Amino acid sequence: MDRTNQTLLHAYRTILSDVPQHWLDHSRVNEPEFAKLSGLFLQGVSNAYLQAPRRTMIIGRETRRWNVVTDNSPFLSLEDYIQRAMAKQQEHLARHLPGPPDRGASFFNLLRSLARDHGCDGIAWGNLFSFAWNGRSPMRWANFTTLLGISERLLKAQIEILKPDTIIFASGASSSRFRQRFFPHTGERSVCTDFADYRDQGISIDQLWQFRLNETIQCYRIQHPSSISAASRAARRFLLERLRARRHVEQGRETVAPAIAR
Repeated sequence: MDRTNQTLLHAYRTILSDVPQHWLDHSRVNEPEFAKLSGLFLQGVSNAYLQAPRRTMIIGRETRRWNVVTDNSPFLSLEDYIQRAMAKQQEHLARHLPGPPDRGASFFNLLRSLARDHGCDGIAWGNLFSFAWNGRSPMRWANFTTLLGISERLLKAQIEILKPDTIIFASGASSSRFRQRFFPHTGERSVCTDFADYRDQGISIDQLWQFRLNETIQCYRIQHPSSISAASRAARRFLLERLRARRHVEQGRETVAPAIAR
C-alpha cells in the first residue's frame, strides 16, 4: 500500500474506532434494524494518484451494496476490515473505469468520461453517505444521524488527504441539504466562495452551479448522473467540455513556462 492510501487508512482507523462493531461484523444481521445495512464504503486511490496531472474527485450519494463481510470472509478486526473495504473500492474503480459505457445514463459513465479526458490515475470516488440502507439511501434508517456524522468525518478526511484539484458533487437534489451541512455556503461557518452559474449559456442553476471550497478547490454541483432529462444531459456535456478546455489552458501554460525560462 502506497503512502497516500496508508494515510487514508490511518485516518479511517481513527474515525471508525468508536463505530459500533456490529455495524461492520454483521453479528446482529438477524435484527430488523441492522439486516439491511450495507458494508462500509471507504475510498482508496491509484498508487499514482498524487502524480496525476489533474486530480478529480466525484462525490455521489451512497454505494448501493458494498459487502465487505460475507459468509466466506468474516470480520476479523477493524484494521483488516478497513483494508478490505479500501481494496474492494479500488478494484471496482480499476475494473470499471476503462470499461465500455453502461447503457443509458449512469454514475459510472460520468467517471469514465472524466477518466478518458484526464486519465484514470487522478480519479477519486467518494460518497456523502458511507453506508447504504436496503440498497438505497440510508436517510430513513433509525441510526441515520449517527451515520451522517461518521460520513462527514470520512469525507472531509478524504478531501484533506487527497487534495483534489476539482470536486464534482453529483449526488442529486434530494441530498443537497446534507452537502450544505458538511460544507456550508452561507453564514459565519461558510467554507464556500466564488459562486457562479451558467444561466447566460442556457444552463439552469439547478443543473449546474460552481463554487470554490476552502478557497482552493474548484467545485461543481450537478444533478445525479443517472438523470436522463435533456437539461441534465446538457449540463453534464457542458461541464465535461469546460473541464477539457480548462485542462488545455493549463497544459498551454506548462508549455509556455519552460520556454520563457530558457
